Order: sequence, then C-alpha cells, then structure tokens
Amino acid sequence: MSGDMEKLDKTSYQSIIGKIEETPCGTVYPLSVAEMTQQGDIYTDGDSVLLRHYCGFAYVFGTCGSSFLEEVYELFLSPNSELTGRFVLFSADPRVAAFFQGKQGIRLGRRYSYEYPQDAPFIAGEPSPDFRICPFDSELFDTVPGRITPRFSWRDASEFLEHGMGYCVLHQGEPVSWAFSAAVSKSELDIGIETLLDYRHMGLGLTAAGKMIEYCLEQHKRPVWACDASNAASQHLAERAGFVKTAVYTTIRKAQT
Repeated sequence: MSGDMEKLDKTSYQSIIGKIEETPCGTVYPLSVAEMTQQGDIYTDGDSVLLRHYCGFAYVFGTCGSSFLEEVYELFLSPNSELTGRFVLFSADPRVAAFFQGKQGIRLGRRYSYEYPQDAPFIAGEPSPDFRICPFDSELFDTVPGRITPRFSWRDASEFLEHGMGYCVLHQGEPVSWAFSAAVSKSELDIGIETLLDYRHMGLGLTAAGKMIEYCLEQHKRPVWACDASNAASQHLAERAGFVKTAVYTTIRKAQT
C-alpha cells in the first residue's frame, strides 16, 4: 500500500476502540470489527483510522486530514481504484463530506440512524396461522433470497450462528420475511430486515423485527436500526416498531454504485 496508511494487524484492533466510541456516526459496525466479532479491515496513518466492515460499510475516525482522506479516495473511491466489492463510507463530520463533495465520480447521500428506548419493551406479535416464525439455522443462512440477508454481513453460517441471531417468517415452508443481527458489538445490535415483495404490508416484517428486539433486550444490548434516507418503507417500519431517529449522516460512494 502506498502512502502513509497501513493495514493494522488484528492483534492491534482493540487499540482503536477509544477512537470509535468518540464518533457520533454509529458505532455498532466498527465496534463489531474492532472487538473481533465480525470480519473487517482497519487502516491507520497514526492520527486517523479507516475501518471497513465485511459488508463494505466503512468509517473514518481521528483527525482525518486532507492527505489521509486523499489516500482513502485514491485507494477505495476514485475511478482508478482497484478495489472490488462494496465500499460505502459513512461520516457525520462535515469536513469529510466537504472533502469528497468535489471529487470525481463521487455520489453523496444521507443515512438515518435510529435507537430503541430501553424503557419500552416490545411484545412481538405472532403471524397468522398461514405463517410460522423460526430462528435462523445454517440452511436458512444459505438459502434465504433477497439483498439484505445474514450473508450480507457475515462470512459464513458458523460465524453468524456463533455470534449473531435472526428470525425468519415462513409461508408453506419458504422464507418470506426475516430480521437478523447485521452487526453486533458488546452493547448494541443493528437489525437488518427484508420482506419479499409479494408479502409486504402484511405485518410480517414488524413481527420479525419484534422478535429481534425481544432478543436484544434479553441479551442486554441496545437495538439500533439504520437506513438510507430514500428508504421510506424502512423508516416507517422502524417507527412502527418503536425506534426513534437519533442521527443523520452522510454516505459517500462511487457514483455508479
């Protein structure tokens, strides 16, 4: 790797936990990597840190000077970058957004972050008799269709079943809606959720989300939720489930992704 930014050895991951906890831009994804619960890579130049989660979500911490951000751009976001796979950078720092605003091939957006009030326990409803809900197993991990699935965030079924959790609503034995731990830290759990198109507006997503909220509270973790500002359906579901919007931050990605 050129420049001053170097990839950290995993034995040093915990050394950046303090920097992560100082950020206002959500901590569960970066902490899941720094605490070595989920896979990811961490880079630093000594003063600043770039963390990329297995799913491709990325975060920057520290001073984040222009030379560091330029290196992030060249390595991961520029038209000449050789990176394969997803890379979406999140930041609540207006200086970071301003730096990337004028860069070639960059698209900026917004993402909303939600938290669940700990004093409001959720009683999950049960689906109608035509449906049943069950915990994820290795077969469901491998076969659930869709875009937002445990495979998005976890390397394999064994890693997910050891450190994560999820519930799937089945119709005639086939998965149609599910909620799961997309990221897990010692104190928080981010809920990922998806319902197949033909089964939306039936309350199935709310049922699956409710089971995950109950699980979080039983594990003494704070349930969190995040979605793109353009995803009105996810925002509505989060609010129906009792989540409260707590932050808005910038998303930075290649314009064609």
